[in-house]
Amino acid sequence: MKISDTRLQNFRRVLAEKKLRLTDIADLLSKAPAQVSAFGGKNPTKGIGDQIAREIERALHLHSGYLDMPYGLGEFNNATLLSHTGRKLPVMGSIAAGAWCEQEANFDPRDAEEWIDAPGPVGPRAFILRVEGMSMEPKFIEGDKIVIDPALEALPGHFVAAKRTSDQAATLKQLRQEGGEQYLFALNPDWPDRIIRMTEEWSICGRARWKISDL
Repeated sequence: MKISDTRLQNFRRVLAEKKLRLTDIADLLSKAPAQVSAFGGKNPTKGIGDQIAREIERALHLHSGYLDMPYGLGEFNNATLLSHTGRKLPVMGSIAAGAWCEQEANFDPRDAEEWIDAPGPVGPRAFILRVEGMSMEPKFIEGDKIVIDPALEALPGHFVAAKRTSDQAATLKQLRQEGGEQYLFALNPDWPDRIIRMTEEWSICGRARWKISDL
């Protein structure tokens, strides 16, 4: 797929997820609706260039390069991700990850179990959560490494890292919504506390982006 097709596909998906119209994007970019329609409308007459792509990402609070990534590339499959960006991310268990989630916390690099290459473009606060326990089996098993990116918006249906205030520990769960309430859901049908209502006791650290598996 050409980069222009990838950007257009991602652009349309983000608009649908955020329930935005082309006129909303025009306002955010301070451009005429016709200009936005030319690259993002039903029948675009030109592709989304580098400059416009970065402007869209900034306006929608997406990390730089987000529109360039094929959607779902390596996302939650069992393949080892070989591509990298030259940037390394810390691998952490639940307690260290909980500390990392605090914006003002001073993170000691020695708290990371290891540092491994980021599989693709990620935000500045991205990290890798090592799964602990069996609550997310069979999709995620203990020891799996999950790239968590706080720069990505977490919506119902996404897998997220959530932190509990009482013990400052982070855990991987699926975010779900019923009516006006949001819940953290454990995939394992035998897990005793499968459904946790989102209260002040919990906060979302970031959205899960990739699963990195060792061969």
